[in-house]
Amino acid sequence: MPVQTLYIVQQFEKQGRKLVKGRALDFRSAAEAVARAERDAVRFAGVVAVTVTVDTETGETLEDPVILAQHGEVPEGIIGG
Repeated sequence: MPVQTLYIVQQFEKQGRKLVKGRALDFRSAAEAVARAERDAVRFAGVVAVTVTVDTETGETLEDPVILAQHGEVPEGIIGG
């Protein structure tokens, strides 16, 4: 089973009182994702950097996502409830 670890930064923007997902960006390392989340923290209502391991054949998530960095407002339950 081919496995890949993904490093993702999810941006959140305010639309009125609601938080909505912005862009999701992929990075090659945890350090790159954390650095981008820190830079984005001043531009967006919220941002979270996560890592997740997936089976590349099935797309199945093999482990619960892990938060690497979180800044500002992020919806509750964004990771694992």
